[in-house]
Amino acid sequence: MVIAFDSDDLGAALKWERSRGGALFPHLYGTLPTGLAIGITEAPLGPDGAPDVGELAP
Repeated sequence: MVIAFDSDDLGAALKWERSRGGALFPHLYGTLPTGLAIGITEAPLGPDGAPDVGELAP
């Protein structure tokens, strides 16, 4: 499952940082306020068996 949050709702606790490959990746420094979830969708498995969550955007 993928649980969606509005990044603006997470405030300063959410930081977009570069991964080893150079892409931006979200890191949450603090408690995830689950009551702020805005959507839940299924994350189907990709051909490699890992969940396919699609693109994340900063």
